[in-house]
Amino acid sequence: MERSSISLLVTAAVLGLSLPALAQNEPAEEVAASKRIGVGYKLGNGLGFVGADVIVAPIEHLSVDLQANWFSASSDGTSASGYGLAPSLQAHLFKGQVSSPYLGLGYVFASLSLGGVTASTSGVFANVGYEWRWTSGLGILVGGGVGHLGNVHVSNGAETLDLPGGTHFNLEAGLRYMFL
Repeated sequence: MERSSISLLVTAAVLGLSLPALAQNEPAEEVAASKRIGVGYKLGNGLGFVGADVIVAPIEHLSVDLQANWFSASSDGTSASGYGLAPSLQAHLFKGQVSSPYLGLGYVFASLSLGGVTASTSGVFANVGYEWRWTSGLGILVGGGVGHLGNVHVSNGAETLDLPGGTHFNLEAGLRYMFL
């Protein structure tokens, strides 16, 4: 047998083995691309480590991430508790349920109470990052950027104080599952 005939047979065998595998992957990607709603564990955006998010992807390349965090601690008879909300809009470079870089723009609100004193603030943030997604719906998101908080309003019920906010480095991370 000639060398070119052997090369042709090997090429045909490789193509013959890989074409069915490619055909099987297409429906899985179509199913994964149709997943538009998810839930997850989310930390960061200035809100701490105990948080959750709901993800809604109404159109390709775009998702809305609704993050909510909670904080509670007590020591020496004093307790502190608070919450934060950080809705954001995330634009993904690649469409569908595939790994992709993203740009996120969002709003943040946080409130904290310690003893009889309550403090609250709001601001904005912008993050760039990467989200690894698998066809199962599982995803891992890691990003960083910049945030800006407005004035911090502090009150004990009788007196109030407004402190200046500021610009800060921002991190976010999440483990999420797109299921619907």
